[in-house]
Amino acid sequence: MRQPEPLNPIDELRLFLDFAVPLCGAEIAHNLKRWGHSREQAENWLRGEAERAGGSLGENGDILQFSDGRPRSGRAQARVVRTASELARGVAAAALLAQLDGKRGVEAFGAFYGVPAAADSPRVGDGENDVAGDAVHGS
Repeated sequence: MRQPEPLNPIDELRLFLDFAVPLCGAEIAHNLKRWGHSREQAENWLRGEAERAGGSLGENGDILQFSDGRPRSGRAQARVVRTASELARGVAAAALLAQLDGKRGVEAFGAFYGVPAAADSPRVGDGENDVAGDAVHGS
């Protein structure tokens, strides 16, 4: 029996983000609560994470988009993993930042990341120590 053809790199990236962004969002929201950041500190930290992801994507985005299908190892593999991880964290941070700004989330790479429209729970707490009440949900 013949193996199915692998997904193209863009579809693989979307699949990865659909899985990783909600996990990163939950981790970030948990950490922001644990650290006890004020709203302003949380916004600055989230903005920094999103900007760092943008820089990483600008510097290394080609390795995520263009692949010859060969397995990676060593430095090449670490670069792909680091860039993909920073991208997922950046999208999650941007979604949480949007929630702090009163929006539901963000759209990235054709998918929505944030609080679903039918969510019954509040988006993001406004209390001093509850700046990130809800985690980011996938598309």
